[in-house]
Parts: sequence; C-alpha cells; structure tokens
Amino acid sequence: MSDLSQAVEISGGIFALMMATQYGTRHFGLHKIAMPVLAVAGFGYAYLKDAPTDHNSIVLYLVGAGIGAVFGLLAYFATAMWADRSTGKIMTRCTTAFVSVWLVAMAARIGFVWAVSDNASFRTWVGEHMMSLHLTSDAIAPFFVIWALVMVVGRVVALTARSARLRAEVRASSTDFALAR
Repeated sequence: MSDLSQAVEISGGIFALMMATQYGTRHFGLHKIAMPVLAVAGFGYAYLKDAPTDHNSIVLYLVGAGIGAVFGLLAYFATAMWADRSTGKIMTRCTTAFVSVWLVAMAARIGFVWAVSDNASFRTWVGEHMMSLHLTSDAIAPFFVIWALVMVVGRVVALTARSARLRAEVRASSTDFALAR
C-alpha cells in the first residue's frame, strides 16, 4: 500500500468515525467520550510503538501535538453543548463548522503525503529539511498520529470539563428551585 493510500485510509477512517459518532445533535455520555479516544488510541498504538524516539523526532512530535491542540480547540469551539432541562442530559450539536475543522485537518494530512509522493520539488525540499534536522521518514506517520490523537483527546477533555460545569449548574438550579418552594 502506498503512503498516500495509507494516509487516505487512516485520515478518512478517523474522519468517518468522527462524523458518524459526533455530527448532529447527540447525548454526551461515556460512549461519546470513549469511542473516538479508543479508535484513535488504536491507530496510535499501531503507529507509535515503533516510532523513533531521538531528540529531533520528539521535537517533531511536539509540533504535531501543538497542531493537534489547535485543531482540537477549533473542534471544541465548533461544538455546541447544553443541558436539556427536561431530561437533565448533556447534549452536543456539531454542525458544518465542526465538519470544516475536520476536513481541513484531513486535507492537510493527505495533501502533505500527496505532495511528498507526487511533487518532486516538494519531496526534495522536505527531504533536505529532514536531513538537516536529522529526521527519518519513520517519524512522519507518528507525527500525524499524534496530531490526530491530541486533536481528539483535547476536544474530549475540554467537552468533559464543560459537561461537568453544566451538570453542576443543573444540580444547583434544581436545588434552588426546590428551596424556593
């Protein structure tokens, strides 16, 4: 399988999973937390267990984590969350803004792999920079996996914190209502 095919399958698979489980109006519960994290962690294990761990590769991974954090925050801000007062359930709604964040992230990953595979001048430029930074091509896949992992986990952590605040507000307003009687 070519690197481009592999990038399309992995990025497309993560995108499809996120859209199938997060897009639209959904109840935010354990399954909405666990499913994306476990799926990306599965990819993570497969690609990170043999990842280079030299200093320069670690720096590259930190850059990937930083990019993932930015995209994770964008995905977080593109997710509406509220407490349904009649059921007490925490709800989320992901719309086209959420899809757009994921499409840009996926297009960036696939575009990079395509350019390295099919554009000789870009491939040369990347190769020269990788050589000057003492990086091997084995560090590229972990970079993208860490990006995706941090993007998913960062959004889930932020939503979980917001969910806890909403639950506390619902409990406080229920208590206030009961005391007012």
